[in-house]
Amino acid sequence: MSMPKITRRGLPQSLRRRGLAALMAGALCLAVAAPPALADFETGWEAYQHGEFLRAYNEWLPLAEEGDTRAQFNIGVMYDEGKGLAQDRSKAIEWWTRAAENGDALAQHNLALAYLAGTGVSQDHDMAVKWLERAAENDLVRSQYALGRMYDYGFGVDKDEAEAMKWIVKAAEQGFDKAQYNLGKRYRDGAGVPQDKTEAAKWFKAAAEQGHVRAQHRLGVRYLNGDGVEKDPVAALMWLTLSARGGDEGAAKERDALMSQLTSDERSRAESMADEWRPTQKSANG
Repeated sequence: MSMPKITRRGLPQSLRRRGLAALMAGALCLAVAAPPALADFETGWEAYQHGEFLRAYNEWLPLAEEGDTRAQFNIGVMYDEGKGLAQDRSKAIEWWTRAAENGDALAQHNLALAYLAGTGVSQDHDMAVKWLERAAENDLVRSQYALGRMYDYGFGVDKDEAEAMKWIVKAAEQGFDKAQYNLGKRYRDGAGVPQDKTEAAKWFKAAAEQGHVRAQHRLGVRYLNGDGVEKDPVAALMWLTLSARGGDEGAAKERDALMSQLTSDERSRAESMADEWRPTQKSANG
């Protein structure tokens, strides 16, 4: 899993998970909006931005000890990443637990992943579900998606297709591209929902527009065949081109095959559309 970038609103987490990769692919989350309420927090943030990690820690520690969840979460990140402090997963878990118990959704999500993978704590699917449920109920879309997948696989809970759909739909409706892609596949295959080509195309498109490479591939195929959308070979070529540029080898092969069937003008229009395309903004807490 790639390490998320740091944002002004908080620090990311970088737990590297072992196993259950299919379940937790993309489950790490960026920090969400937390407007600075205390000058010391902002001072710590500025220090962190300049690579003055120990100074940031010294600014945040008193706040964390007083119960500031953002400071608790960020100190956990610093221990997890070894930024200004000796890397210590147990310390990271300690601070995330404090923040999680105080209601911080990001810390709850990180704890869930730690228990799921057994990183810094003993692997415990029941505890993973507990913290995912809390974060999901706090409206963190990655937790909603991950919780849905837990119900899909029966990790820490009984397999429950309806409950899986409930949480995946929540995440998809809030704009989480991986949930949208998953929902597209469900409607395509009739998995837990009636098979519906139009709904499948709708959700593939929602994810594709955010830059989800596999969704772009699936959407291109739908435009090519007229599955759930009006047949449009130029649009098909555009989406297959974007997916191929993103590294999807299957899309690249289908793009090349399609190009040989189109006119020079059609190929040129598709190429221009792909060049001009820009992804829509992703979910705020995705």
